[in-house]
Amino acid sequence: MSDRTGGPDHGKGVSEAFAGTESPYWSETRSHVADLVPDSAQRVLDVGCNDGTFGAGVLARKHGREVWGVEPHDLDAEAAATRLTGVATGFYPEALDQVPGTFDCISFNHVLEHMADPWAALRVTRERLTPGGVVVGELPNIRHLPFLFNLAARGRFDYVDSGLLDRTHLRFFTRSSAQDLFTSTGFEVDTFFPVVAMGNARFPRTSKVVASVIGDLSYMAFAFRARAVE
Repeated sequence: MSDRTGGPDHGKGVSEAFAGTESPYWSETRSHVADLVPDSAQRVLDVGCNDGTFGAGVLARKHGREVWGVEPHDLDAEAAATRLTGVATGFYPEALDQVPGTFDCISFNHVLEHMADPWAALRVTRERLTPGGVVVGELPNIRHLPFLFNLAARGRFDYVDSGLLDRTHLRFFTRSSAQDLFTSTGFEVDTFFPVVAMGNARFPRTSKVVASVIGDLSYMAFAFRARAVE
């Protein structure tokens, strides 16, 4: 999962905290999130763009489309700049000062949970969206069965380097609280579905059966699209 904004070094600034560094998180295409970007979107902003892999996929889907990025790790920002229309190196939303104009779609792939105040960030985001613009992306699901078992049965809440309990996660969401995040900041959720089912990589058929029985408890994250309310 991606760590792109906020975090414990937020106050230090990019030059001190992330100069000469690359993100410790892997880049992903996330085609199911790219599918949520409206075909009509001409200008897209990818917040926490890593090395530009996701944004490049979005860019390739439509001729003439612009895809900008925001990335605090400067080595990844440099890589992304070779793939995207332009990249602002810094934290969101402060780095918006480096990005011109408004956008038809702004993406947050595992970014909002790293922010101290994702509600404020989404309110700022609305100001940079065109009328009817959308936000898309993914959020982790804290109502994941392995986490609940470790917490309830073993009394463990252990932070790790990546995943659901990434040590830089500042906010945690379930289906309902994730949807509340958007509705409370002036968005209407039009698409919301779980992704990354428990055991899917090793036992895909069994995983589907289990997921059909226990629902959200089986999934690590939710994909979303929410539209700014006029």
